[in-house]
Amino acid sequence: MSFALKRYTGNGTLTNYTIPFTYRAASDVVVTVAGTVLNLTTHYSFPSASTISFVTPPANGAAIVLRRSTSQDARIVDYAAGSVLKESDLDNDSIQGFNMAQEAIDIAQDSIAVSDSNNQFDATSLRVTNVADPTSAQDVATKNYLETTWLSEADKTSVNAVNNNLTNINAVKDNATNINLNATNITAIQNASANATLAQNYATETDSEVTGTTDDSAKSWATGGTSTYSMRTNGKGSAKEWASYTTGTANGSEYSAKEYAVGTQSGQSLGSSKQWAVGGGTGFTTSEAVAGGLFSAKYYAEQAAASKTEFSNVYHGAAPSDPTQDPDGSALEAGDLYFNTSTNTLKYYNGSSWANIEATDTSSFATKGVAIAMAIAL
Repeated sequence: MSFALKRYTGNGTLTNYTIPFTYRAASDVVVTVAGTVLNLTTHYSFPSASTISFVTPPANGAAIVLRRSTSQDARIVDYAAGSVLKESDLDNDSIQGFNMAQEAIDIAQDSIAVSDSNNQFDATSLRVTNVADPTSAQDVATKNYLETTWLSEADKTSVNAVNNNLTNINAVKDNATNINLNATNITAIQNASANATLAQNYATETDSEVTGTTDDSAKSWATGGTSTYSMRTNGKGSAKEWASYTTGTANGSEYSAKEYAVGTQSGQSLGSSKQWAVGGGTGFTTSEAVAGGLFSAKYYAEQAAASKTEFSNVYHGAAPSDPTQDPDGSALEAGDLYFNTSTNTLKYYNGSSWANIEATDTSSFATKGVAIAMAIAL
């Protein structure tokens, strides 16, 4: 609590301010704005005993101090021997002493004092100004000293950089365990990028072998490389080429599954599954040999069917009477055969009629020995 002191802060528009303390004379009121002592009449006036009015409103943020300052140079009342002792003299004398005591208390309260809570000096959240530069280890350092003497411009830049990255620094502190783990594995971490690139190359590099190796990528093995690098022409062959390439061999020596299945590249030396099924060495013609002078299954099937038809036109099967035409409706030919179920005899067509085929009795033939003797005699 202040007894003879009042502080205000200007706002740039207010001119009248209240004086909350008593004073003996207007000259005992000292008015300062921003540390400058102002003059009565020139800068302010007293519209009333409890108010001062500034001629010009103090600037916004300016410190305004109204302080009572009773004269300490001389006593207001000087008692003389034998004089009349008046009440007014006693009041003025005591008022001077009382006011000086209050003003001293205000000055003491405005000073930095030791706090009863911790026995430390307490500036009551105010700045301490006009401090000399420190010379001893435990001296207080000012802002100016820190910024111009102790800290260089480069130091301040570094400190500002630390402040700007304080969140990241705290994050580093919070992740110290992981950071230490990373430090332990720094070699693997440093190689991670190269290993990642190598892994990518093993997966997708198709314009050459995997860089730095003699291997090919998974994509090359799958699809065959690019126009500038061919797995096939490098004697390897990709999965795609082994499955479906039919323009030539899949790896420079062997054909693909599709070529062996339906292709024509193997020519007369091998033949594809389709050629062996339906025929043709080059154009799938049934009458053309597939390979090694052998024909397709279709060709042999057709030949077997033709042979059956030809035989059925010769042997007419079983019938109760003589046929008048071949089974296909054509005219009978000499040599045609059939079995007559009425007489149980095998008959042949002699060109004009059907005749029985009969066994010859050989019982009257000469024996082998007689035949030989006769032959010698003859």
